[in-house]
Amino acid sequence: MKVSANILVGKCPLWTWVMMGLALASALALIDWADTGTAKPLWMFLLPTAFGLLGGIVAALKKSFGWALISLAFGLLVVQLLSVVVTVVQGP
Repeated sequence: MKVSANILVGKCPLWTWVMMGLALASALALIDWADTGTAKPLWMFLLPTAFGLLGGIVAALKKSFGWALISLAFGLLVVQLLSVVVTVVQGP
C-alpha cells in the first residue's frame, strides 16, 4: 500500500497561511512596545486563538487535516510562547 504524505497532509491553503500570519500579528500587538504600562483589552488575547481556529477550519475544508492541526496549535500556543520569549528577553 503506497501512501503519500501529500495525500495525508496536503498542501497548506493560502488562507491558512494568512490566518496564521494574522495570529502572529495579533499576538505581537499584545506587547507593550512603547512601555506605557496600559493594559490591553481582554478580547485581544482571544484573537490569536480565533485566527488559528479559522485557519484550521479553512484547512480542514480543503482536506488538509495536518495543516488544520498545525494552524490550531499555532493559534493556541503563540500567546504562551510569546510570553515566554518576552520574559526571557526582558526579565520578570
